[in-house]
Amino acid sequence: MLCALLPFVLALWQWQRGVGKQDMEAALSRASGLPVQSLLSRSVEQAPDYAQVSIPMAQAVGLPLRLDNSLLDEQAGVRLLQLARLPGGRWILLDLGWLAAGRTVPPVVLPTMLHGQWLPWHARFVLPGARRGSAGLLDDLDRMALLQRYPGAWYAGVVQLQPCLPGLRPWPLLPEVSSRRHFAYALQWSLLACCLLWLAWRAGRRLP
Repeated sequence: MLCALLPFVLALWQWQRGVGKQDMEAALSRASGLPVQSLLSRSVEQAPDYAQVSIPMAQAVGLPLRLDNSLLDEQAGVRLLQLARLPGGRWILLDLGWLAAGRTVPPVVLPTMLHGQWLPWHARFVLPGARRGSAGLLDDLDRMALLQRYPGAWYAGVVQLQPCLPGLRPWPLLPEVSSRRHFAYALQWSLLACCLLWLAWRAGRRLP
């Protein structure tokens, strides 16, 4: 009986991941039909997640942050996050793109007008002992440390540039595994759990 509990737990986990992925897919679909908003607009922070935005006259500050352990097509690499200041003094993080491991970070030259998609900030899942900070090579970004290091008004999100900067590859907005595949995995684990329960029931009936 206990052996059947693990597949049920895995089925529930896959189902929850499928629901979360379905919400992301729906949000991305809704945002694709909206007009582009300027990041300097007062209404931009009320825009839905994944809304398309334009960024005029962004000034890069410091070197890019490198998020390590970022696999793309099974290849190791880093995601480059660039701190930028906008006219008026507000701060924003820009997702410049993905760089393969071992390659030199290219110079960051921002055009006078950038375009991208507004993403909600979310912390990465990391194990104990991971490198958290606000500069250099990181496993996870310490946002509080970054805000203390650069005080002032911040946009509560990240803009993923589209297209990404030259020499980099775009990081996919959605992981390769779709919500349908997660639901399919959940069904497979559920069927396995049911089979194990049936086998346990039959074995119990044979006992004297």
